[in-house]
Amino acid sequence: MTKKIIVEFSGWVECDSDKVKFLKLMTDDVITGTEWLKLSQDEQADYMLEDCIEAQRTALDGSYEHLDVIMANEDGTEVTANRTYS
Repeated sequence: MTKKIIVEFSGWVECDSDKVKFLKLMTDDVITGTEWLKLSQDEQADYMLEDCIEAQRTALDGSYEHLDVIMANEDGTEVTANRTYS
């Protein structure tokens, strides 16, 4: 039976506004966090975080509440759960 890896996490990061990117919905337009902060709330709502992993990688600070790595069968039944950080 084929297995898959599932990562479950919860936490926060303080983004570097010059490095974090936001993608405008329904377009390919990308701006920095510095540019996004200058927009009105209505304009900000037109954007979403482009890459969560990159935001974490370039973060100034942050913490995980938990980070679990789960090995599961292809049908979704759990094989093992390894809490790797909490």
